Amino acid sequence: MKELNYHSPRLAEKLKGQSLEDAVRIWRDEMVKGGIQQATQASQKFHREKDMADRLSKDPNDSGATEYFNKQERQRKVDEQYQQMKEEYPEALGRVLMLYVDAKINGYPIQAFCDSGAQSTIMSKRIAEQCGLSDYIDTRFEGTAVGVGTGKILGRIHMVQLEIGGYHFPCSVTVMDDPQKGANEMPFLFGLDMMKRHTCQIDLERGVLKFRLSPGEYMETPFLHEKDLDETKGGTQGFNAEKANQELMELELKREAKDDMEGDKDMDASSGSRVQ
Repeated sequence: MKELNYHSPRLAEKLKGQSLEDAVRIWRDEMVKGGIQQATQASQKFHREKDMADRLSKDPNDSGATEYFNKQERQRKVDEQYQQMKEEYPEALGRVLMLYVDAKINGYPIQAFCDSGAQSTIMSKRIAEQCGLSDYIDTRFEGTAVGVGTGKILGRIHMVQLEIGGYHFPCSVTVMDDPQKGANEMPFLFGLDMMKRHTCQIDLERGVLKFRLSPGEYMETPFLHEKDLDETKGGTQGFNAEKANQELMELELKREAKDDMEGDKDMDASSGSRVQ
């Protein structure tokens, strides 16, 4: 049942609580129905391709038939490349975990998002308040941030002591206002400006962020793993497996119900054409 629930949740739901005889009957009906739908789809595809081939043989310049077979060839190339990717680089199908490190500001623990693609180091209004830094915001630097989205800049804190691995790194930080409803908050973003200031290195092979303390001397701090980050940061902390499975099941049930409706329509259309 667990295996069936994974591959066909709608059928598994139908079989729950049924007697053995009823379960066998339901299973048989579903298998027959699925077989008929697959046969219908295969037949439609065969006749469609035959029709297009006939059109092309009669008129090599038939734009509709040419586009049909060009589309088939493009899809074949895409599928071939997809299969090759799954065999050689299956990790490409997985999620990419962003880079976070543990840090402290005024003794308040935070998870700093390391983003070398961001021009400035950013702190949210909420974090500034929690760290007791609200009185240090220089409002002369207020404005509007424009990038993937827009946000209001409240100002800048010129000297924030960012503690990482027992070392303190002074940072100039831009403070952002609370995000709009529905938008995600970025509590603390360690941007390119301060990475350059402290001569940082992102070492992906070893999974660490390196700070240059003096010529030839570096401090390293590890990037956090999925278990250390909550769901809003792409991690698994606080992840509810039962809830996620239930949501997936509901989506699958809706998809299968939609497929059934479309399959019934195709079968009715095929039956009508044969009667004619």
